[in-house]
Amino acid sequence: MIEINYDNFIKPYSSNFKLIKIDLEDIKKIDRFIKEIKRVKPSENNHKIDNSSLYQRFFTGTLGELALEKFLGVEGIVNWDVGDSKDFHKSDLKKIGLNVGIKTVRYGQFPVIFKKSYNHEIIMIRWQSRYVYVCGLAKKEILNKYQSDDLIMDPKLRERGTKTGFYGFEHLIHFNNIEQLKKII
Repeated sequence: MIEINYDNFIKPYSSNFKLIKIDLEDIKKIDRFIKEIKRVKPSENNHKIDNSSLYQRFFTGTLGELALEKFLGVEGIVNWDVGDSKDFHKSDLKKIGLNVGIKTVRYGQFPVIFKKSYNHEIIMIRWQSRYVYVCGLAKKEILNKYQSDDLIMDPKLRERGTKTGFYGFEHLIHFNNIEQLKKII
């Protein structure tokens, strides 16, 4: 069996990824937004359990959403509201009429997904603090097939047992604009 690592499961497909650069003003806006989230979130039960990486997790996710807005030339993917997490548990692209999520992960890590996916996900990789690779769309069947709990690095998250790591990058569907994405879906 081949070891699941970046060299074997991500890098061979990286020539298909699209690199998006985020400007410094947007980075500052994300930083202010995440600081406000961090101020509010510790009162939620799930964040009392797993608050250690809150800033990085939200920064990476918001950066990915903003990068996808820029890539697709649309607005409304990033939700700049701060509130209870249960009010935000829906597809990231719902506001633009697509039942699709976004999974953004820092370079060197694998995307964390639910063990049972009900929606497709756009997979993205954050590289450094200002760059995001749009890797492609993973259909829910692919998400449910190419996963491993061994890819979950956080022991607290692994202990919860609800999420796993995705490694099926060879099965991602690539798109260049919103029209292509809609056709794929």
